[in-house]
Amino acid sequence: MRTPCITRQVSEQKFSRYRQMLTQLAGDGLRAAAKTAPSADSVLIAVPAARLLLSDDVEAHAALVKGFDALARMGRAAGRKTPKLREPDGHRRPIYHGLVLHLHLAAFNVRYEQLPRSAWSACEDRLPQAVEPARDIERYGDVPPPSDCVDLVLWQALCLLEQAEALRRDIDVELIDSVVHQAIQIDPAFASAGPNRPAPLHRREDGEALDAWTYRELCGLHALAHLALQRRSTTWARRLEQVARYHLEHTQPDYTTTQPWGVFAFLWPDQTETFADQQIHDATMHGGSCPGPVASLLLADAVHALEAFGG
Repeated sequence: MRTPCITRQVSEQKFSRYRQMLTQLAGDGLRAAAKTAPSADSVLIAVPAARLLLSDDVEAHAALVKGFDALARMGRAAGRKTPKLREPDGHRRPIYHGLVLHLHLAAFNVRYEQLPRSAWSACEDRLPQAVEPARDIERYGDVPPPSDCVDLVLWQALCLLEQAEALRRDIDVELIDSVVHQAIQIDPAFASAGPNRPAPLHRREDGEALDAWTYRELCGLHALAHLALQRRSTTWARRLEQVARYHLEHTQPDYTTTQPWGVFAFLWPDQTETFADQQIHDATMHGGSCPGPVASLLLADAVHALEAFGG
């Protein structure tokens, strides 16, 4: 089933061009990142999973299981609290847990048939504990989440959706739909401008730093793109377009971060493609000869989204 376009026919030629470019960039960055042995709380534990999204790599199968081991341990220790993973420069962010968990779940779902039976069985066994922190979204099935955690809630919803796909847990899908509906409601201050006008993903509170708010916007948009794809939701896709158009008009791509959060979301509508181009440029220039570790994970995930779009 082909994903419904947001507003127009998406160019297959355009997506093919970006797939080739991002596959090369992400591959270079992931090979560089793989030279560093990650600690158990490092975002780098997702490097093998990201590599599996680019191509089937037999050497990464055992590392995928090891990554699920680490995520299951985090889940047992944290319960419904979100672990904070560390990037190589030492910064810890709760959003990294969602990214790392998503990459493992996506790689498992994509490479399920290529994995040895022992590997996929071990991954399946660890899934419930690995996603336990994401179940915190159960409290937002009927009420909107606070504005400062909309991005995290969308990532948790994405991870639960991917677990539901892996384990055929249809019971979770209704919850996920409700949570996403609550999380992406338009701020009344923008709703009055009309249903198709650009609007941010979540409210910026009084006194809140613009860079912190923008970072959350881009992180949340990244998750929303995957949710819209996987649920084949034109409603969510239109909301994505509103958010992407808002940031095209109001945000410099490298103002807050050179990590290309949401790059696929900006590639999706033709009119926001230039924002994605600048994100890719900034991520490459900032990393020197190749993108940095987190940027490489995000670019590999963009390749995964481009592949899924035509699935």
